[in-house]
Amino acid sequence: MENTSRNTEVHSNSDACSNTVFDHHRIDENFDVDLRELGKDWIPECAEGLKPYIDQRFSDLDQAFIFYMEYGRSSGFDVRRSTERSDKDGNTIEKYFVCSRSGRPDDKNVDRKPQKRRRTVSTKCECHADLVLASHQLGGFYVKKFTESHNHPFAGKGGMQFLRCSRSLTEFHRTFIFDASKSNIGASRAYTIFKSMIGSYEDVGATVVDFKNFARDIKQHIGKHDADMIVQKFRDIQESSDSSFRFEYRTDSENHLTQLFWADGEGRKNYEVFGDAVSFDATYRTNKYGMVFIPLVGIHNHWKSVTFGAILLEREDNENYIWACESFKKVFGKDPKCIITDQDLAMKAALQISFPLVKHRLCMWHIMKKFPSKLGTVFCAESGFMDKLGRVIWADHITPDEFEQGWIDVVDEFDLNENVWLKEMFDMRSLWIPAYFNDEPMSAIEKQRNNAKKLTHYDDFTPKTITDREIEKDAIRLYTRDLFYKVQEEIRAGCMDIVLLGMTCLDNVKKIKIQEPGNRTRIFEVLLNLTWIHILLNVRANCSPGWLKNAVERFSTLELGEISDRDAKNLSRRVQTQDCWFEFQGCLSDASGNADVLEYIKNGLCSMRKHITITMKKPRTRLNSEQIEELIDSRVVNEITIQNPNKSNNKGSRKRIISGAEKSIGCNKRKMRKCATCQEYAYHDSRTCPEKN
Repeated sequence: MENTSRNTEVHSNSDACSNTVFDHHRIDENFDVDLRELGKDWIPECAEGLKPYIDQRFSDLDQAFIFYMEYGRSSGFDVRRSTERSDKDGNTIEKYFVCSRSGRPDDKNVDRKPQKRRRTVSTKCECHADLVLASHQLGGFYVKKFTESHNHPFAGKGGMQFLRCSRSLTEFHRTFIFDASKSNIGASRAYTIFKSMIGSYEDVGATVVDFKNFARDIKQHIGKHDADMIVQKFRDIQESSDSSFRFEYRTDSENHLTQLFWADGEGRKNYEVFGDAVSFDATYRTNKYGMVFIPLVGIHNHWKSVTFGAILLEREDNENYIWACESFKKVFGKDPKCIITDQDLAMKAALQISFPLVKHRLCMWHIMKKFPSKLGTVFCAESGFMDKLGRVIWADHITPDEFEQGWIDVVDEFDLNENVWLKEMFDMRSLWIPAYFNDEPMSAIEKQRNNAKKLTHYDDFTPKTITDREIEKDAIRLYTRDLFYKVQEEIRAGCMDIVLLGMTCLDNVKKIKIQEPGNRTRIFEVLLNLTWIHILLNVRANCSPGWLKNAVERFSTLELGEISDRDAKNLSRRVQTQDCWFEFQGCLSDASGNADVLEYIKNGLCSMRKHITITMKKPRTRLNSEQIEELIDSRVVNEITIQNPNKSNNKGSRKRIISGAEKSIGCNKRKMRKCATCQEYAYHDSRTCPEKN
């Protein structure tokens, strides 16, 4: 509705304004006009159903305040609670709700102490508009007095969004901001995305400052409880939703968290089936504490990454890595066959101590990523060196001798024999070049698991075959679709691409000579013992269980625990919320932009919301601890037992840019200011004052 106002005739005590209406030009012409008298004549215009009236009944004061606040919102002014009178038993018998601009601009911020202050303004202009409620003898309250006129203009269409009554972070707002932060989207960007979803800034229902303040309040609430809360959350998970969840942690002499290791039940099940090869990637850092973050990653049966667990370490040293390795053994119960890491020497030393029998390999991706920085970006992009060397490095069917010769030839061709870094990489070739471990298994969590579910779903669809061979049909029945395509390429090469040069048979052993398709100068000899031929044909009995369909369900022995009643209720509530969203979006989709249908949907929603507001009697309240803990799904313990980690300074860490939210929380570099509520100089203001109820 258009937010307009009418202004009535002013009082006749000024001859210059007698029998006139408010007019900007008249103000310019008559400088002797009493502006306070003129200001009493602003009357809100709104629908009759939104305007209070004498003797109007309300069940309680909250319902009355919500009604008056909605009246103010639709008219263009803010309201606030004011004084009240109580009887001898403390029961409220009279309550005042007033325009937010009532009262006189006071001097509470005037202080003689020489201290720099922020520039502030006062919105108060002695407006006398109010709504007075009195207790009713039959229960509830009724409107005893209603002053409709204001002494100030109202907010226009462009300014409506900045009124307090128009700026209320709903549960949807809060959930959206929090979920955005989990996806590494800050409050300002989340506000922009929300605006794009809603359509305009006027319809967001909050300002970008409200979004940023809420994100700040979340961080402030967690504060020194950060480490305590994560450990308590892990304990709650073990007791309520996942009895197979495991975690280990350690603190220093001052009880600061220094190491943390965790893996949930699903991660442990995945490790049991797909954990032959595990990557320890220690190249990540956390945002605030600078700790080392190490995801434990493998490859599942759809040939995609799967996370088994994760580690946080204070330092990249031998002691921390040994603790991580020992915790790994304790949580997962068995050693992997191969561990892949970056080139960290402390990690290498720790693996030799904790996993002496496990093969250690370096991550090729990290090494290949360094080539441009070591040899030059332009050289690697334009010289052809990377293409030629890549054909040697990534070839998985050549022998170590063939790789060494190929490397030497390429390096000689580009005159890089004296490059120190290339020499170092060649010296440690057995740790990262595939030719040296052809016979070894070299194979963000929620997203990974959802993708795995999608791929498992598509396994029920039959891929097209390229031959009529039984081995291909058997592979379709056994393997996941992604792995089948890799097997199919081998079948294609074996049946169509290779050139058979000859075959001989002696003592039940066949010797087959094969020419490589891409290189006719290379000849392979394959010896086939006919007594073992059943091994090739009976793929089901001899293939790795980790590559089969439904591998986790078929081969994992780990049982996940039952979900507790509390978590079951939370899950049920989330499902109900999703169903509501689905139905709402379905209604909008079915309306197809039809104005009449959209109006019908809007009226129905307004009716439902009015009913819910009256039934639940849930007024808009200040964000409290209970709401935050419900949102972050973790509770703050009363006494801090585990201190937050100290700031680490590991390699690769840089001085981080401090966000505005963190600046507003940290007190070390902030100046104290006088709180209007407690009248004390502190780091809080009247909005966050501890003494404010």
